[in-house]
This record gives sequence, structure tokens and C-alpha cells, in this order.
Amino acid sequence: MPDEPYASSMRSTHLGLVLCAIMLLAFFPPTVEAQDVPAGWEIGLVYDQGASDDDPFTLDEDETTIRFWIRNDNLAGDIEIALEYDSSSSATLSGEESVTVGSGTNDTFSLKMSGIDVWNIAAGTTYEFEIDGELTSWGVAPLPLPVSSESTDGEVIVPKLHRWKVDIEEIGHPVNAGTEFNLKANLKNIGNTADSFTSASIEDDCPVLTVDDEPLQAMEGAVTQPGIANTVTLVFDASSTHPTRICEIEIEVKSTGVVNGGIGDTSNKDETNIDVEARPVGAQQDQNDASVGDDDGPENQEQVTSDNFLLFPTLVTPMAILWAALVRAREE
Repeated sequence: MPDEPYASSMRSTHLGLVLCAIMLLAFFPPTVEAQDVPAGWEIGLVYDQGASDDDPFTLDEDETTIRFWIRNDNLAGDIEIALEYDSSSSATLSGEESVTVGSGTNDTFSLKMSGIDVWNIAAGTTYEFEIDGELTSWGVAPLPLPVSSESTDGEVIVPKLHRWKVDIEEIGHPVNAGTEFNLKANLKNIGNTADSFTSASIEDDCPVLTVDDEPLQAMEGAVTQPGIANTVTLVFDASSTHPTRICEIEIEVKSTGVVNGGIGDTSNKDETNIDVEARPVGAQQDQNDASVGDDDGPENQEQVTSDNFLLFPTLVTPMAILWAALVRAREE
């Protein structure tokens, strides 16, 4: 048939074109869609020595750092991971948005949590957090869509924090030497857990100013809930010999919780200034210094002397009359 050589020629041409296409495709790398997407990568949290995934991370006062790792088990190339963070708290979360992990390596990264006012949150309160990662690149080829994702989660806890506020009330006026005065102090638990105070002390820089500290000592060890204040009244005695001076009085307490190894302020204190005025020269003696019940005491002696001097003028006139009568009798 006349068309058979032509048909045979066309079949040969088609076969050649197919063979050429196959050879050309062999020189081009496979497309991303044709590659095997690596599944050998993982993400997890870094715990301190002795801790486990059952233990929450402790929140710090200012900023808390949580470390996590990403492992790339693929030996064919690096991977790029997009990261997102979430928490049930109102904390501000900050960390790297995208990281690259080398082939066959394990790298560590950090999530920072801040903006939580732990002093005003009850101790033991917990919040959840989560770190999500998505594979966005493998080797030199970016993936059109994230095709592999991993995540890890954990908890953070508000620790017990101890702090006391010592507030001395101003008396608002000078005090006189030789008198007593009261000073009130409010001691408030401003931590986030029940606490007591110990090692309470009262100090002043004046020479003859004394105080009965028994009311303050009696309050030591009393457990007080957060936000509750106790008021103590201290009686000071300024000696009659006290000079004119501004006295600085300081009251200091130490948290029992901190003394026992807890977190918080080592000590808390407040101070106030008291203006003591010396007694005027010649002022009457202190009632405590004066003699009581003795007729020859300072007060009675002064009275006796005064009375003797008052009797003398009343005797002058009779004695003068008697003397004149005697003189006249002799002359007669």
C-alpha cells in the first residue's frame, strides 16, 4: 500500500520525539510536588535539671524565658520552620517568627513572657501556653504550602511572693522632754500568699528616748492573709534630760517566708522623724523625779523656807513696841 511507508515513517518520528523528551526530563530536577516531604523533625520544651513535662515553669517578676528545641532528623538538607505562640494568660509573648535548623542538628530557641503582675495574682495560679511550628522550606526549595506541622505546650505558675509594707503614722507635732507619746505603725502583707513577720526591731538615734517594744514583739509569727494590715501602738518616753533634737525612728520587720527560703524582700522598714524639745531652764521637776510623801523633800523644803521668811515681818512691830517700853521704864 502506498501509505504504509509514510505511516511507518511517522511512527518512527513519534518514537524519536518521545525518547528525546525522556532524555531532556532526565536533566531537570524533579518539581517540589514530586519530592518526598520530610517528616523527620520535632519540637519540644527544655526543662531544668530534675524537672519534667509534669512540672510548670515558674513565672518571674519581670520576664520569664522558656526554652524549646527543634530537631531536624533529615540528612538531605536544612529546614525552615515558621513559629507562632499562644497563652491563656494576658502575657506579652515574644520570640522568633521563623527559624532554620540544619540537617541532622538540634537547635534551641526562646519564648519570652512578660507583662504579668505576679505580685497581684494569687500564688499557685497556672496558665497554659503553646508553641506551634510549620515546615515552610526544605533544602533550597520553598514549599508552596506548609505541609508538615508540630507543636508543644506547657504550663507556667505564679510563685509564692513575700513582702511587707511598714507604714508609720506621723504624729504631726513636737513632743516635750519629760513626756510620753504614742506612735502608731501599720504592718500590711502585700505579698501574694499568707505570711507572717519575724525579727521585728525598733531603732532610734536619740540618746535618752526609750520605747516598750512588747506590743510589736507580740505580733511576730501571726499569720496574715494578703492585703490585710495589723496596727500596733508603741509608747515612747522622752526623758526630762532629753536635749532639743530631731529623732529618727525606724521600724523594720523580716518576712518569715523569705527567712525560710521563699521569694521576696529580705526585709521591709519605714522611718519617721520626731521633734523633741528640751525642758526650759528652771522648769519644775518631772513627777517621777520629785520626792513624794516626805516633808523634807524638795517641794516641802521650798515651802518651809518661804514660810519662815514670811513670819519675820509680822514680829518686827511687837518687838519694837516692847523695846521702847523697856527703854522708857529705865529712864523713869
